[in-house]
Amino acid sequence: MRMSQLATRAPESTPTPRPAPGGRRTAIAPLGFGVPAAFVLVAMAVYPLVVLFQMSVSDVGPSNIVGGWSVVGADNFTDALGNPETWYALWRTVGLCAVLLVSNLVLGFVCGSVLAEPGRGSNVVLGLMVFIWALPPLVSGSVWKFLLDDSGVLNEVLGVAGIGPVPWLSSPDAALWTVSGVVAWSALPFSTLILRGAMLGVPKEVLEAAAIDGAGYWTTRVRIVLPLLRPTMWILAILTVIYAFKSFDFVYVLTEGGPGTSTNTLPVLSYYTAFTQFDMSAGATVAVLSMIVVAACAVPYVRRINAEVPE
Repeated sequence: MRMSQLATRAPESTPTPRPAPGGRRTAIAPLGFGVPAAFVLVAMAVYPLVVLFQMSVSDVGPSNIVGGWSVVGADNFTDALGNPETWYALWRTVGLCAVLLVSNLVLGFVCGSVLAEPGRGSNVVLGLMVFIWALPPLVSGSVWKFLLDDSGVLNEVLGVAGIGPVPWLSSPDAALWTVSGVVAWSALPFSTLILRGAMLGVPKEVLEAAAIDGAGYWTTRVRIVLPLLRPTMWILAILTVIYAFKSFDFVYVLTEGGPGTSTNTLPVLSYYTAFTQFDMSAGATVAVLSMIVVAACAVPYVRRINAEVPE
């Protein structure tokens, strides 16, 4: 009887596992980790931007910088846009941007194509490029200033070859192009690494098919690989423009905006207006104008990045 009762007894249901204690806290843990980062971002980036925009629409000088600021609206922007030096600085920045675009896109493509081939020499050059790119601008700019000075090493070498000294940094006609060349030299490793990485992502079947059809190395690179790199080249061009409009360190270390104002780009003009002429509101206005250009370039960059992210 007892055995039959046991055989006909309904099986007990398996107990539902209870959520582990602290599971809810585990779910919100990533949010907790992001709070310190968000706080640092607001403190170090968002708040200074808010103050910068506030200064650009206010009357700020040495006498009231720690006091109340009277709002003047768009008068500062009207004065800045009516100042010829602002437009001169803009065109100098555009010239610097043009040199960087040619260097990063053309020379970067050539260097990336060469270094895309495996070999010990390529690894050595890549390591050297990473070292150059990682150097602080203050250090590399000081080295270049030592080399390009009127009595520097480069002019000494030219003197040995019977060529007179070249005023690389002391001539108003040559200083901007010299500074642009140094900035392009410092930015070239970044563009080379970006384009080389994109080239390594090109399917090998495409390259092998081109080789079977008799296409040479550079013909393959220009006619087949280059069209495939258009999205990367587009993003690199936008980043180059942004970099040009925020470049300050190399210009300041090499020439301090001189001789005269021949290398005053928008960031340098903003610095000297605010901290040499002590017109903080005018300096902030020039900085905001430069930021508007950077923001206009950042919008298509962000849209391109979002378009490439899979849903």
